[in-house]
Amino acid sequence: MSNRRPGLMDLDDSTPLPHCEEALHESACEATGHSEFGPDEYREGLRVFLNSCESESNLTPVGRLLVKGQVLSGLTGRLLSEAEFSVQREVSAHTLERPLVIVGMPRTASTALHRMLSRDPDLQGLELWVAESPMPRPPREEWGDVPAFIDCDTRTRALYEASPEMRAIHEMDAHEVDECWHLLRQSFGSVTFECNFRVPTYSRWWAGRDMRAEYARYRKNLEMIGSNAPGCRWLLKDATHMFHMEAFLETFPDACVVTTRRDPLKIIPSVASLTSVGMQAAVADFDPHAHGRDQLALWRRGMGELEKMDERWPSDRLYQMNFDDFQADPMGEVLRIYERFGFSLSEEGRLAMQTWRMENQRGHQGTHVYSPEDFGLSALDIERAFSL
Repeated sequence: MSNRRPGLMDLDDSTPLPHCEEALHESACEATGHSEFGPDEYREGLRVFLNSCESESNLTPVGRLLVKGQVLSGLTGRLLSEAEFSVQREVSAHTLERPLVIVGMPRTASTALHRMLSRDPDLQGLELWVAESPMPRPPREEWGDVPAFIDCDTRTRALYEASPEMRAIHEMDAHEVDECWHLLRQSFGSVTFECNFRVPTYSRWWAGRDMRAEYARYRKNLEMIGSNAPGCRWLLKDATHMFHMEAFLETFPDACVVTTRRDPLKIIPSVASLTSVGMQAAVADFDPHAHGRDQLALWRRGMGELEKMDERWPSDRLYQMNFDDFQADPMGEVLRIYERFGFSLSEEGRLAMQTWRMENQRGHQGTHVYSPEDFGLSALDIERAFSL
């Protein structure tokens, strides 16, 4: 496989994005040395996304590069997965048995819980590097020799060296567990696209999308990535799932789900600030007040879908974690989660979690400063949206 990353600058910036579709595919093939993209169902979402970006986002030159980067990452991931799918492997019946899944809005301590739980040696998560470059996960001690890991690690380090303040907003590391959207991006169905770009047409398309095919591929990816650890329970996390819980739970009918909750008056201004960072770079006429309204509507929609799941999912496979409870007693919340689902926690796992928490207190990478008024948000607007 070629070690060359997709060449964004090889694509003419003046070309309308919908007309770049085949050039993006060719660039992905060149980057990976593969040419099989698998079933064509992904092209619908890709085309809606490219058209929406071109006609509705008023992209800056940086924004156009960011769109192409997202598409290329999805296509290269898809090529790498298809190459691995072509290899015959025995998949254990226990590979995805009762996965532990964290679902909730951003800024609800979901990332902290995710990383803390990932210290349990009896769980396997989706590390950033392998989510970007899917392959059967090799032993951790070998990662330093894997080109895909080296590339991901180099890029993330360079990002934070160039913009240290980004760590206070959202921290990523090649070796750490990350979110499932990196795999769902292969099918161009994720909330991430409408958090990074102004794409109302794509948003409407995705809201009405039947995601069963996308989740079938996502599951197939997890089976392949975890094929070297068939007896290790999966730990998964992504806000995308809350928008399509029916398709997700149909794909994982025995999932053990933790929903993370926090006062929306705290969440919405914070997530508007978080998503505005990339949006300001991508959109030429960025309007913070319109962005605040869009984010409020988006996450109210997602919360509505999550609440439907609360009503019908078995109580012994559902745990609602409150942000304040986790901040006050993180280990206590972990133990309550394990007790609810009947999981055992080894002493090694407990000590590793406690050590991680001590080394990663809230705000250890700096403080993310924002004001609700920056996004035209009022307490009354948020209270009405969430019926508080």
